[in-house]
Amino acid sequence: MLFYKQNITNLPVYNDGFFKLFEIKQTDDKFATEYLHDVGKPDIWFEELSISDKLRFEAEEREKKITYKLRIQQLKEINSLCVLKIGDEYHKVFNAYHFTNKDGFKQTDLTLEKYPRVKLEAEL
Repeated sequence: MLFYKQNITNLPVYNDGFFKLFEIKQTDDKFATEYLHDVGKPDIWFEELSISDKLRFEAEEREKKITYKLRIQQLKEINSLCVLKIGDEYHKVFNAYHFTNKDGFKQTDLTLEKYPRVKLEAEL
């Protein structure tokens, strides 16, 4: 009997949760104040990935507290000046890795750290 591999494409699934996207901005005052600007995108769904021991160790060496590792459809506008709101908590993008997976789908992996300074644009 002959065996062959059918050409099967696995569709990415993003059903672990969603986030709201913000950009970090600064006021033009003499003493600039950092605030979050809502970019106006609808909620973005994600797949949650596990944080490896190696990544956690390397982050702790740099005194960073990694909170999440997420995978989303590719959005190249997300960079280290972005903050994500998941539930009631804010997380800063520590690293964004844009790639094409083995099935040809464009994706982005996001590594997040806790964002302590939350001041929204509406509060200014």
